[in-house]
Amino acid sequence: MEKKAEADKIIDLRGVSCPWSILKAKSQLIAMKPGEVLEVLASDPLMFEDFPKVLGESGHHLIDIREQQEFSRLYVRRGRN
Repeated sequence: MEKKAEADKIIDLRGVSCPWSILKAKSQLIAMKPGEVLEVLASDPLMFEDFPKVLGESGHHLIDIREQQEFSRLYVRRGRN
């Protein structure tokens, strides 16, 4: 993972189950400019297994995960694709 970055956009997906949480996060990334950082608030444990795989396939980069008590914050840098 890269060094921490400040988020350009935040999407709150707490309470949203996979695959919907992944689809919503991916849709938000597509709307962003390359190099921008998306902060994803997520509570579904499957998000942490499946989302990194989807990111790699899409050319985006997981740069940080910050675990909270009830959810986690995932920081994703938008790729060029």
